[in-house]
Amino acid sequence: MIMSQFYVYSSIPPLEFFSKPDIASENLMELFNLNFTKNEMKKAHTLKLWIDIQNIYSFLFDKEFDDRGNYSKNTLKSLLVNREILPDYVFEFFSIYESEEEQKKYFPWLLSKYFKIEVEKNNGFMREFLEFEYHLRIVTTGYRSKNLKRDIGKELQFENVGDPIVAMTLAQKDTSSAYVFPYEFHDLEAAIADAGPNPTQKYDVIAEYRFNFYTKYIIDFPFTLKASLAYMMSLWILEEYFALKQDKGEVVLDQIVEKENVS
Repeated sequence: MIMSQFYVYSSIPPLEFFSKPDIASENLMELFNLNFTKNEMKKAHTLKLWIDIQNIYSFLFDKEFDDRGNYSKNTLKSLLVNREILPDYVFEFFSIYESEEEQKKYFPWLLSKYFKIEVEKNNGFMREFLEFEYHLRIVTTGYRSKNLKRDIGKELQFENVGDPIVAMTLAQKDTSSAYVFPYEFHDLEAAIADAGPNPTQKYDVIAEYRFNFYTKYIIDFPFTLKASLAYMMSLWILEEYFALKQDKGEVVLDQIVEKENVS
């Protein structure tokens, strides 16, 4: 056991769903930066890159900037202008889609590319985290598309058709029945069904489902890097949950799905 990981794990307060956290992401990152090695921080960087990608979306659509990413607002804008540091696929996106209209319309290309590339680059618990978030994104897109009678094929036009979760969702595009969740997400399907038609309650169960996924790592692998990064993800979920509950009211489900799927 590495002492720095032991110290970090021992220093963070417990998290519970429906309870406001006693630590902010900013403070958690200070703790990480003081105790983790450069290689350990690279894993946090990969997960935080997802927020950077969403912040690019925020620039295009004039949405609120999320400070929990790797870069400040001005730094991220500078990196985009100068084509520095960010992954090649970010700049590839802007090369393929040059007009702002195209960039808005085809932004899902960049979201899909993030998961495709980062899943391939990582292994172990990092791949598990990334694949979970990717598949949850596909499932919620399929569910929402069915409910709103949208074209699933269009919604998932940039996804990997060889992925079984994607394939199962696309197979339902021409059916009139309700969305059938993959077996791996049967617990989520049941929870959403129990939530009824209220969008706020549906958001609650999706957020809690994500939270519980990471909580298992915190409990089962104490004093490890995977537990600390699972804690970071859990904390993000709680911060988003309470921010949306406070500010968004009844529209939280649509807003969170829009943020994560951008179609």
